Amino acid sequence: MEGQNEAILNALDDAIVSLDPQRRVVFLNEAAAALFGCPRGQVTGQPLEECPVLAEVWRRLKIGELGLSASAPRAVRRLDAAPGQRPGVPLEACISQTWVAGQSHVTVWFRDLSVQRRMEDAVYQARKHQAVGALASGIAHDFNNILTAVISQIDLALHSPECPESLRANLCYAETSARRGAELVAKLQLFSRQATSKLIALDLGDVVDKVVFVLRHTIDPRIEIRWDPPAQRVWPVKADTSLLMQALINLGLNARDAMPAGGQLRLALANVTTAPVEARPPRKAGDFVKLTVADTGQGMPPETLARLFDPYFTTKDIRQGPGLGLSITFSVVAEHGGWIEAESRVGEGSTYHVFLPRTREAPVAVAPSDSAALATQTLEGRERILVVDDEEAVRMVIRAVLSYRGYEVLEAVDGEDAIRQYQAARPPVNLVLMDLHMPRMNGRDALERIRQRDPHVRAILLSGGLQEPEPDTVAQVEGVRFLQKPFDNPQLVAVVRETLDAPPP
Repeated sequence: MEGQNEAILNALDDAIVSLDPQRRVVFLNEAAAALFGCPRGQVTGQPLEECPVLAEVWRRLKIGELGLSASAPRAVRRLDAAPGQRPGVPLEACISQTWVAGQSHVTVWFRDLSVQRRMEDAVYQARKHQAVGALASGIAHDFNNILTAVISQIDLALHSPECPESLRANLCYAETSARRGAELVAKLQLFSRQATSKLIALDLGDVVDKVVFVLRHTIDPRIEIRWDPPAQRVWPVKADTSLLMQALINLGLNARDAMPAGGQLRLALANVTTAPVEARPPRKAGDFVKLTVADTGQGMPPETLARLFDPYFTTKDIRQGPGLGLSITFSVVAEHGGWIEAESRVGEGSTYHVFLPRTREAPVAVAPSDSAALATQTLEGRERILVVDDEEAVRMVIRAVLSYRGYEVLEAVDGEDAIRQYQAARPPVNLVLMDLHMPRMNGRDALERIRQRDPHVRAILLSGGLQEPEPDTVAQVEGVRFLQKPFDNPQLVAVVRETLDAPPP
């Protein structure tokens, strides 16, 4: 029976140590021997001082000062880190007093708190991202409405024959600045995980090929990029190609910034399987494709590494960006069911491991762009179009863009107004451009009411916010297209013409 009890104690992950009144080690299990670096055969029956690490822990626990008694035989203490461990292991110690043959023995049960700390950190990280995502959700809609108006008005001015040549350079600069604002809002959407995701089964190696191509044409040529495709084909993953490329490019650009004088950037792919016993947060069990991105840059101290994926945290000059790059990467990878591990030391570079879950679906080719086909279409027309948006500036620029190309434009300020105008229009409306997020009645509900009366209505739903249905969901409704704000004037007229020319729903 004694041997069975000892086998059970040795099977535990927690460390157990027991001392007699003479401070001799009478028992320690295998977990304790590994934690404190004390071979069981050498220290059992020997004075505590034979194991210096354990002796130091015993001293820090101040067991002699605890005042254990028969009425209060237990106490709990915490140590920030066990001495001698690299990195230090946080411990919780449950101290108890037992009596054997009339002698008092002290037994301490040590629990490694590293897993608990990692779980707490993972929850804290997720909550921070959720909070900033909610903030992004609140401002993106208004920002995109403003930028839609600004970009469209500048485009109209630039293409006006009455625009003085002396103002064109200023207008181009203003347009560039507005587009940079649109890119920042797009990053906020991406970071908050509210951006549209189109998941397909793909070969991650093909994505890395494209990322490497982009990096080789954009970063300092003094940085050598090494990308050796794996000899064995990697498993397919299910991902959004554009979001994943954005996330991986962010890793490459972060590595670039860590090597201002040049260096080496290495990318590698491998298939890995994580066992359930290894699935401690943020790790998961299962089959994954691991992408490694390593640089020979400046490296990071532990305090920077701990905050690496925090929103808006950056060690760079404010002119180098808002500090969203790695946060976006973190969010995109998490949205795809994976996780990121980072390791770095000052002067020794940094390494990122991106894990994405394997899919059993066969990889598919990305559909080619239809922009060339659109370019050959006639983008003018004489149809009647109802523009529905609660922002007057947005209605105004859409009216200007479409009227210039010959369309007749009606305006409505919300969903209820849209229903009234659609029903009263004579001749009838040929197309509805409807904002999704409006007061009183949103665009989706208003369009449903219109479709009850006219199942053949053609519509384009516009969105500038983060609380709307995904475009794929909108596309399930026959005859309905989706257009994300801010959009270019050519993009607007191309989608309008394409929708009008499509077969009736």
